[in-house]
Amino acid sequence: MTFSSISFIYLYLPLAIIIFRLTPAHRRVACLTLLSWCYYLLASVPAALILAANCLLDFVLLSFLELYLARCPDKPVGYLAFAAKAVVVQILVMAYSHWSPGASLGGFVYTATLIGYLWDHSRGKAGYFRSFWDYALFTTFFAKSYLGPVVRYDRFVPQFSQLRSSATLISRGAVQFVIGLAKKVIIADGAVILYQELASLPVEEYTFFSAWMLVFAAAMAIFFTISAYGDMARGLCSIFSLEVPRVIYYPYQAKSVVECVSRINMPLYDLVVEIVSGSAERIRQLRRYRHADTRELIAVLAGVVVVGIWFDPVPQVLLWAGFLFLMVLAERYLYFWLFRYIPGLLQSAVTFGLFLFSLAPLVLSQFSNTGDLISVLLGFSAQRMISDETSYYLASNYLVILLSLLFFTSLADRLTGFLSKKFPVASEWVIAVFNGSLLILTTALLV
Repeated sequence: MTFSSISFIYLYLPLAIIIFRLTPAHRRVACLTLLSWCYYLLASVPAALILAANCLLDFVLLSFLELYLARCPDKPVGYLAFAAKAVVVQILVMAYSHWSPGASLGGFVYTATLIGYLWDHSRGKAGYFRSFWDYALFTTFFAKSYLGPVVRYDRFVPQFSQLRSSATLISRGAVQFVIGLAKKVIIADGAVILYQELASLPVEEYTFFSAWMLVFAAAMAIFFTISAYGDMARGLCSIFSLEVPRVIYYPYQAKSVVECVSRINMPLYDLVVEIVSGSAERIRQLRRYRHADTRELIAVLAGVVVVGIWFDPVPQVLLWAGFLFLMVLAERYLYFWLFRYIPGLLQSAVTFGLFLFSLAPLVLSQFSNTGDLISVLLGFSAQRMISDETSYYLASNYLVILLSLLFFTSLADRLTGFLSKKFPVASEWVIAVFNGSLLILTTALLV
């Protein structure tokens, strides 16, 4: 069972909402936790057992950490040992998932959330968990099980004391969830199909246009998959009166490579850069390379690696990270000064082109063909601009391409916001009809 399955949309979610509304306010944290574990059981039994065992063990270990810190408050060894244990367990779970698909569901988000908590606690920004249910909901809430977002203690846990259920929150969350569901089923899945079709071509048959369409399709699949799950997560959280941060915010209209990567998974990237650089205040400045020192550039590399592994844990991610980091260095030390003289739209276009080019190590299943693909992308080896196979694939997926071009920037969001301010009443009706139609269309595609 996944968020985009009929059983989740029309059976599990309505039943979960009813149970949540009928539960007394002081029991709703435990209720949401149990509902989350029920979801994991229905989605993947190994994942449910691993998460439950990990959660119980770590809650006990947190008590020992409290005792250790009471005796040795100035020694960070306890935090480091706890974080190392979490990373090792996650690596073992990822290895086990090759034999048991689905076993890693929620695991990466759990580990990142726990490490973020340990970091915040070491900085005095998080307290101890006195309730197991609070800790379990903080780390294993099912809404953020797939692609996050990674939440922080000071912004998420205080909401537990104010859990409520209202028609306004449910309707607002349902709209957000349906938008994410439509992105996943209509655009993201279509972009994945286009990417797989283009990737199936022998590398010697790639033309200049088909090679660039391959990395474009991969970029659209990445963006709309993450955006879809992020919207669904925020919608589900809103239904249960919780707020979480955005996962992704239009990375392909960023004005620098670092800013582009930082927008792909903003909560996770910010956490990694904050831990490595030791500063939360300089993250925004770092995205624009203002006074970045060596340690902060290393933090950028760490952020790129973690974001890549989080999305697709394959060996090529390390090469992609290194490839992208070379672009970061070139941007920082060679040509970034030129950006002050060119329009913002052109800056975004250059950054988008560089990001597409950086995907070359990731898009082919055989690593040995990466050099040939890069040569075609640069126009050195391409014999033709376009082939008959490419024309056929593009014609078969023209609707996905058009929708991707329409929604991969914030233009549609800005237009919707403008119309909502100008015509609030009419906009509400239009949005209601539009989302109802989206749900019907998405359901038809799922059946």
